[in-house]
Amino acid sequence: MDKLKVSLVSLGCPKNLVDSEVMLGCLPLDRYEIILDESEADIIIVNTCAFINDAKEESVDTILEMADYKENGSCKLLVVAGCLPQRYQDVLKEQLPEVDLFLGTAEGPQIVELIERQLENDVPIQKIGVPDYLYDHETPRVNSSPTYTSYVKIAEGCSNHCSYCIIPQLRGKLRSRSIDSVVEEAHHLAIQGVTEIVLIAQDITDYGADRNDGATLEKLLKQLVSVEKIV
Repeated sequence: MDKLKVSLVSLGCPKNLVDSEVMLGCLPLDRYEIILDESEADIIIVNTCAFINDAKEESVDTILEMADYKENGSCKLLVVAGCLPQRYQDVLKEQLPEVDLFLGTAEGPQIVELIERQLENDVPIQKIGVPDYLYDHETPRVNSSPTYTSYVKIAEGCSNHCSYCIIPQLRGKLRSRSIDSVVEEAHHLAIQGVTEIVLIAQDITDYGADRNDGATLEKLLKQLVSVEKIV
């Protein structure tokens, strides 16, 4: 059986890019092939942003652009993931009938199971739950940045619930990774040739506030500077 060719379009912030890399890392390479050219893909994934209106419009425009490949390309399955489905889950299925599979911000690691279920049953699927997922150092990722650098997400979500910000709705409450997990990921990346890591989170200065082990950003940084080859 030929491998299914998968192309992914990642929109929005670096945090979203890490989610995209996790989705690609979940694809078993004996059954899937990752390609850059959407016109040649059997499966197209659009990982969306919906933080502000301009981002929402860019996401919708990109989805419709990718949907053209179902008519004029090789695309058999169009997947939309991320913040747009999480924010507009009640209306998207009706407004974007071209989409075969909607995933929320926490469902990325289930992508293979859901793709294969959709391909088997040929029925549109919407899987959007409470945003509570947090990847760790054991999560497979495909680093799409230049080989010398990589983003490392140290926390997810925010618990401040500011009246002007929708992040808690899209990403859930603050969930910080352990210091050991972040440091272990940095070691893995260094072995792969990465010399620069960029720490990211929705609320990076609040890192560790949700944990009971004394983790703080200061303590994390002190541990990371000891990772050989990372500058």
